[in-house]
Order: sequence, then structure tokens, then C-alpha cells
Amino acid sequence: MIISSKITIHDAEIKIGHEECSDPSWCRDKELFIESDSADNNTISTILFNDYLTIYVFWDARPVGVSQEILYVPETGVLFIGCGSISARVCTKTSKVLGTNNVCLFWGLGNHQNYVLETGELECFLYSQAGDMISSVEVDPPYEMDITEKGIKFESIVLGTTWLRYAGNGSQGG
Repeated sequence: MIISSKITIHDAEIKIGHEECSDPSWCRDKELFIESDSADNNTISTILFNDYLTIYVFWDARPVGVSQEILYVPETGVLFIGCGSISARVCTKTSKVLGTNNVCLFWGLGNHQNYVLETGELECFLYSQAGDMISSVEVDPPYEMDITEKGIKFESIVLGTTWLRYAGNGSQGG
């Protein structure tokens, strides 16, 4: 693996490498293999967590400038991964994939009031720090985002007002 980046969060060391790949058959039978549903997948990203857990992600890294990001929550041991047209949550304590989403252009990950926010071109997701999906909402760029006590409000010309509600604050909607 060619390491293209290495990050350390608390006691966790995460090494990330990327290789061009048209045939992932050599790693498809690995326990932690995640694959985008894109017909144009061209990259294997290898994520090595604390030198014991290896995650393989097969995705489309074109066009240039497509986002790839990792967020680790040490309190729960959950690794949030997003790139191209896929996002996933992996429990590093059990070495299991908690869930995946095939998305239209992943944009980013962030911590917001004890939740993890995933933003994208046409859909955004709100997760607990343990990786459970709290809510999801359609969005349409350009959109504005406002973090409130009830949740995260999105405003766009096409879809109007939509919400990702924090747990206990009702479902999505205006």
C-alpha cells in the first residue's frame, strides 16, 4: 500500500492509501470490502486502522476534485468514510460495516452537537456517534445550511426548506 496520508486521532492511527484499480477481485473477499454502485469505479482506497483493521473501498475517483474524507469518533470506535458516490460507517471495535449509502456526490463529514453530519450533492444524513442513522433529507444545490436547536435546516430554491432533525425532535420536513 502506498500511504498517501496518515492521521492520528487520540490513540488511533489511520493510514490511507489509494491505487488505480479496474479489477478488485483480489480484495473483494476481504471481510471489510465496500463498493460503490458506480459503473465507473477506478480506485481502491485502503484504510489501515491501528495496524490491525484493513478496510478496502472500491470507488470512482473521477472527476478530479471528488471528495474523500474520514471521521473517527473515539468514544464509540466508529469510523465514518465518504468518497465519490459512497459513504459507510465501520465499527472498529467489532470490525464490522454498520451500513453504507450510495450517494450522488459525497461532499463531507462533520461533528454537530453529538451527531455526525454527512453532506452531499442531493442528500444529507444525520447519524448518532455510534453510526446509527437518525434521519436523511433530500437537498438541491445550491443550498444553505443552518444549525439550530431542533436540527439542521436546509434552504434551496428548488426544494424549499427541509430538515435533519435531532433524535427526539420529530421527523424531517418543514
